[in-house]
Amino acid sequence: MKSKSLIWSLCIVLTLSLVGVAATNAQDGQAKLVIINYVGREMTFTLDGVAYAIPGVDTAPEGGQLTLSLAPGQHKYSGHVPGSDGANGEAELVAGQTLVLGASLEQSQPVISPAGVVLEEPRDTLVFFEASLTPSAPAPEPQPAPLQQLPLGQGALVFVNYIGEGLTLDIGGDIYSVPANDRLQVNLPPGEVSYSVSAGPSGLNGTAQVTAGDYTGLGFTQDIPPEEPDYDVGELAPTPVPLELSVFPVPLEDEPVGQAISTPVTAAPAADDPDETSLSAPTGKGVLRVVNYVGETLTFTIDGQEYSVAGGGGTLTIDLAPGEYTYTASTPRAGANGGLRITEGVATHVSVALDMGSGEMRIYVE
Repeated sequence: MKSKSLIWSLCIVLTLSLVGVAATNAQDGQAKLVIINYVGREMTFTLDGVAYAIPGVDTAPEGGQLTLSLAPGQHKYSGHVPGSDGANGEAELVAGQTLVLGASLEQSQPVISPAGVVLEEPRDTLVFFEASLTPSAPAPEPQPAPLQQLPLGQGALVFVNYIGEGLTLDIGGDIYSVPANDRLQVNLPPGEVSYSVSAGPSGLNGTAQVTAGDYTGLGFTQDIPPEEPDYDVGELAPTPVPLELSVFPVPLEDEPVGQAISTPVTAAPAADDPDETSLSAPTGKGVLRVVNYVGETLTFTIDGQEYSVAGGGGTLTIDLAPGEYTYTASTPRAGANGGLRITEGVATHVSVALDMGSGEMRIYVE
């Protein structure tokens, strides 16, 4: 009797083991589909006729996610967010594969007749794209072109472009291009020089004094674009309004020739900050100087403190203990965050600008 019980026990154990192996093999033969909702509100995702609700948040990579284990093969899907056009597609999955799809909204361009009448309004459309569960490494910060040695008896105008798109420069009929978030040095004889700059439909004329042996920095910003105009079907399309360009002095006196911009501890104050007489740091401290080129008031938060920085070249100067810091910068329309290192006796320069094409905030730590 005991031997029969032992045999039955062994059979049960063997059966459970085989079931476990089969389940493991079945799991190994599956594929995974991960959907990340970057829309900012709930999305309905339908796969092979089954609907799922995926919550959304405003920014990546913390978007609401849905993970599904699926049999290899062809799977049809669609997505819908209220108030926008939906999207659909097909995914061909193989065993062991993990496919990650992101979902976001894009706005279509209005359809306008040759006579300038709106035929179709812009629409929000849901789009799916291949994404990743691993955040991509941050793009390297662009480095401005280094200053070059001056020819004997000449000075230079250094045009610094903060507007987020290419700037066209005209000096006496000679045309130059200043790339976005970069600068251009133009060597000239001493005297007053007239120039004009343009970006798309926006333009600005000005004059600057060239002094032999000196670098004169001129920074350019652009007004923040207004909210998207209304396109009403059957009405004339609104006329784009050129955004105003602004120019302000950029201190370059203490910058070493042949190196990228770095703000020395004893850099001269900006012209629009008459109360700032020095960037010298107290013993055991470093200096952080934030310049806001966005065009509206900036909220800058670091080391648990929140500061307001005026737009159009407004500055913030604070002393910090050496170490690694994280910061956030935001306006009512855009925001960004990042990290920086404060070194004892050294000034760290942070420039905040707005990419006029995408509306995204750009931060450059020098």
